Amino acid sequence: MKFLSVALAVLVASSAQAAAARGLQKWCGHPGQGCYMMKRTADVSGDVKRSADALAEAMAEAHPAALQKWCGHPGQGCYKVKRTALAVEDVKRSAEALADAMADLDDEE
Repeated sequence: MKFLSVALAVLVASSAQAAAARGLQKWCGHPGQGCYMMKRTADVSGDVKRSADALAEAMAEAHPAALQKWCGHPGQGCYKVKRTALAVEDVKRSAEALADAMADLDDEE
């Protein structure tokens, strides 16, 4: 759960950076300016997507059948696994949307 929180925080920070940088002029010559920040954001979004994919695979493998008998009670094992899996899917969709936005910005250049 801590990893998921960190991944979501990175995703939110990178998407906020991408949204702020859309209106920037293309000052690629100096570190810390528009293009440099966009490249850093693109690198982070790739890391978030890879981490979300790895977490989704681990969740699929680690879901024992014994937890399924407690699915009717919120807060029990099956409920927590399902909630985490849904959060991972949200992170993956957000990372893919960010990657598409970065590709669109690269096409504009």
